[in-house]
Amino acid sequence: MRSIKDVMYTYRLVKHALRALWLKRRKGGSLIRRFQAVLLVWGACVYLFCVVGFWLLSSQVIEDNATRKATLWISKLDMLSAPLYLSPHNNEFDVIRHYIRNVPEISYISLYRNNGKDLFGQYIADDTDVANVPAFNSQLLKGLTQQQLKEGYIYNYGLDTGSSTMRVVAPITTVSMPADNILDFDLIDDPGRETVKVIGYIDLGLSFKAYQQQLTGYILKGSVFISILFLTAVIIGRELVRNTLRPLVELREPLNRLAKGETDVWVKRTGDEEIAAIGQALNTTISAIKGRDEKLRRLADYDALTGLLNKSSFNQLLDQERQRAISQGSSSALFFIDLDQFKYINDTLGRKFGDRLLIRIAQLLQDNKRSGDTLARLGGDEFAVLATSVNKQQATQIAMSIVKSLYEFRFIEQGKTFTIYCSVGISMIDSDEFSTEEIYSNAEMACHCAKSLGRNRCYIYEPEELVKDKLDIGWSHRIADALANDKFELAYQPVVSLNGDEHPCFEVLLRLRGSHGELIAPNSFISIAERFGLATQIDYWVIENAMKALKNSSQSGYKWFFYINVSGQLFADPDFVDRVVLLLNSLSVDASHIVFELTERTAVGDIGNASLKMEQLKSYGFKFAVDDFGSGFSSFSYLKHLPVEYVKIEGEFVQSIVDDHVDRAMVKSMVEIAKACGKKVIAEYVGDKETLRILKRYGVDYVQGFFIAKPKIQPIVTRLAPKIQHNVSALKA
Repeated sequence: MRSIKDVMYTYRLVKHALRALWLKRRKGGSLIRRFQAVLLVWGACVYLFCVVGFWLLSSQVIEDNATRKATLWISKLDMLSAPLYLSPHNNEFDVIRHYIRNVPEISYISLYRNNGKDLFGQYIADDTDVANVPAFNSQLLKGLTQQQLKEGYIYNYGLDTGSSTMRVVAPITTVSMPADNILDFDLIDDPGRETVKVIGYIDLGLSFKAYQQQLTGYILKGSVFISILFLTAVIIGRELVRNTLRPLVELREPLNRLAKGETDVWVKRTGDEEIAAIGQALNTTISAIKGRDEKLRRLADYDALTGLLNKSSFNQLLDQERQRAISQGSSSALFFIDLDQFKYINDTLGRKFGDRLLIRIAQLLQDNKRSGDTLARLGGDEFAVLATSVNKQQATQIAMSIVKSLYEFRFIEQGKTFTIYCSVGISMIDSDEFSTEEIYSNAEMACHCAKSLGRNRCYIYEPEELVKDKLDIGWSHRIADALANDKFELAYQPVVSLNGDEHPCFEVLLRLRGSHGELIAPNSFISIAERFGLATQIDYWVIENAMKALKNSSQSGYKWFFYINVSGQLFADPDFVDRVVLLLNSLSVDASHIVFELTERTAVGDIGNASLKMEQLKSYGFKFAVDDFGSGFSSFSYLKHLPVEYVKIEGEFVQSIVDDHVDRAMVKSMVEIAKACGKKVIAEYVGDKETLRILKRYGVDYVQGFFIAKPKIQPIVTRLAPKIQHNVSALKA
């Protein structure tokens, strides 16, 4: 039916509309416009459903009304028509025609006689086409029982598709009443049964076009009214949606700013509960991002352990201060601070305690610096201070106060007290002669100079020393390269016993192979190595390679003894004993075949530290000798307290004893003092036979020098033995 088709059409329309909105949502667009479109489409759908519902309801109402009307009219016409059939006057039908003329729903009436063919009377409305009046067919009512004819009017009706006319066909009947013997006469043959007799037929056409038009008009008027209400609701709803979603739309700007990386954003908590919750969540997210960014900036600009500025940020401030000092004609100073004993504590107690120490020192330096100065941690145990508007004298005083504050500081951990010293290098910022990198490098070099001068002091970089420093820097790079690429070599000079000891002994001497293959003696670069803190690394290189040579000689069947020189910086290294013992164990050499030579200044300068480490190494079998003995006569009183087995007399005294009676007396005295302390005596710089004879007479135990043998890269004992034996045997002649 048409109504069902209308419903299906409406359903498909709604389906396509919602699908179009869904696709649009997937492709993006304004939330408000999409929400309004959804409301509009949904309202239109509701409107269409209402109209279709009204139409279906009206059709049903019309059909129900038509049924009631048909029943009513058949009943009336049956009562009006029965007398007409019995009357001899045919003009009685005019009564019916006059009665129904003003009834708009009756399209036509045809009265037929009981044969179903003869037309008794007919009425056709003015607006009805005669051609549309159907012919009567009595077969429609055949087969009806008497009871069916009596109980009601039987009619066939139906509204054709697209038609507004209902056709009703019904018989006109008479009913004979059963005899009740009240009047004592019979009207029918069978007095006990009621009979129904068909005397004619009614063919009635009812037109509901007027009702439909009227109803359609009402629906249209109602639709217009509903449309006006709907449009009004849409307009009001649009404003309500806008006002409701305005807080959500206002989130667009802060979200765009946040997407661009801006975090200085705050979202107002307005609108409904859900939108306010979104705003609160955004504020929480923004706060978290701010905190994260602040933490990242702090990690980028500050040292994570101490909270001080890191090297990168400090270099930026240093560059800004340099530009300011140049533009304003003022002077500032950069202080490079390096801790002297930190590595020992860090390795002894562990990294955890080392970190705690760095935090304490950072706080100490922070508390003692001037309010306008900047403190930074450069890495490891290195710190820096940037002091503004100071001259050289003021810079020196600041550096000395830093040294003093650390000198007086005591670090107590695990029941032990540790003293931490520092070396401070100063670089002035008073001209555009140096770049920022060069100022930093100058301060670092000044700190190395302070270390080489004995640590626990400050040193200011002087531009007048630039040429020498550049040469020294070149040498320092050369030394570092030799250490990294194993370019050092060892030379061996025999040390000969004058008392018949046949074990070959050699002093291990360091040489640097030059670019042209020449061998460079250590007096050309050792002071530079000490200045730049490389002497300790050289000492460890010599010890390790000497032990390897000793191991190789032992495996080859030789029993050699080595004298190895060590610097004062090595004795200041807290790892000295541990590293030597580690090398001893890893290479499996005999410690009794090694004699460490330390200078008199090293032994006496810090006799407590030197004696302690010497005793520790002696427990493993190592032996010790004091080198350059006699260079400071104040050391004589300490000789009996030093745990050494050998004393090597300063070579300047030995090489002149033939011609200088004062040197002879001094050498003789030194031998006697050493012997009195139970030490064996070694004399170096033996250049001739007479010198050898005098030393023999004074009681010297070992000699070395060019007269005995020159240093060689390999300890060629077999080839040197005849010459050494000849020179020593000559003393008996």
